[in-house]
Amino acid sequence: MKNTFRKGLTLLMILCLLVPLFGVPVLAESAGELPIDYQFKDVDLPDADGAQALAAGMTNDPYSSRQWGMKMVGMEAAWQSGLTGKGVRVAIIDGGVYTNTGEFGADRLLAGKHMLTEGASTEDSSGHGTFIAGIIGAAKDNGVGIAGIAPKVTIIPIKTSDGNTTPDGVGAQAIYAAVDEFHCDVINYSSGAIKLSTGMREAVQYAVSKGVIIVCSTGNDGSTQLHYPGALPETIGVGSINKGLERSEFSHQNKSIFVTAPGEEVYSIGSRGSVYSSSGTSFSAPFVTGLAALLKEAHPQMNTDDFKAILQASCYDLGDAGYDTEFGWGLIQAPAAIREAAAYFGTDAPAMPDSPDPTPDSSYNQTIWDRLFNFDWLREFFQNIIRSIFKGWSPNLTL
Repeated sequence: MKNTFRKGLTLLMILCLLVPLFGVPVLAESAGELPIDYQFKDVDLPDADGAQALAAGMTNDPYSSRQWGMKMVGMEAAWQSGLTGKGVRVAIIDGGVYTNTGEFGADRLLAGKHMLTEGASTEDSSGHGTFIAGIIGAAKDNGVGIAGIAPKVTIIPIKTSDGNTTPDGVGAQAIYAAVDEFHCDVINYSSGAIKLSTGMREAVQYAVSKGVIIVCSTGNDGSTQLHYPGALPETIGVGSINKGLERSEFSHQNKSIFVTAPGEEVYSIGSRGSVYSSSGTSFSAPFVTGLAALLKEAHPQMNTDDFKAILQASCYDLGDAGYDTEFGWGLIQAPAAIREAAAYFGTDAPAMPDSPDPTPDSSYNQTIWDRLFNFDWLREFFQNIIRSIFKGWSPNLTL
């Protein structure tokens, strides 16, 4: 009896310590899908007046010089193709998008739909959906914040969460809404669970049959565990790399990884013109979503199979030669994909300069001491304790 009491008291003490640190979402049911990333860090301009930042940037957006991920996927050259995503409709199935960022405007950010409360606002609940929207389609050369991959794309927020989890079945309903109500061309789905939610497989298959491309995050605990819907073969699952062209430690290693994109210490927007940095496969997925929007503008007939073939032929190979479960087919390269798509569909490629192969940031050579004292390992240690205690519950929380 005493031992049982002591075990119970120990468990209670662990919860009292860990839940305040890591949040109540650890107690969510596994049927609820969680946005995979929540840590956002404020970012200051690179210098006091921003002049140096503007000189070093790819665009006149003041944080452009910080957008290493855009350089890594060749956007300096790709933007010169003239493709902007104009006329392409992208659904962001997430927690909403802020309307006061200064990066979209009413003509490009539609009202969308709240899946939990009919007629309710799709304003963001956590910043997660807005961060994704910025990577995909923040305005370029408007002197505000950052530049997005497809700076004239139309964003449709489809809100499936008011805070933490998406109730079972709502994600599937959101996909149907994106296809049938909003006639979207591409869907970004940066959340997931270890079990398929009700109706998800059928919803994904339906969307793909209609020519819609679904791009997904793949999980953030660095394991081989599959997360859905990103592990469904009809989706494009995206892993994360860092500035050193290495697999991010949190990025999964399994068959769900079709390609990789920057997902560590990337920059995007919040409300009222704010800019943040964050990490996770939730934020590598929108790089691929944005690229899909550029290619859909040029080739509206492109479907998922076409896009997969184009990516496979145009990625910069990382890891083992050919496909591997760390990097998939490799790091996306926007200029190569634009040219490959033109060849694939038998059209002339738009004029743009050659883009050099991506190179690792020489300043990003983390030693074992750097990794030891960044405390990521400690967060992961306690995260795994929580998962062990609540086995089968909410595996997607990133701390």
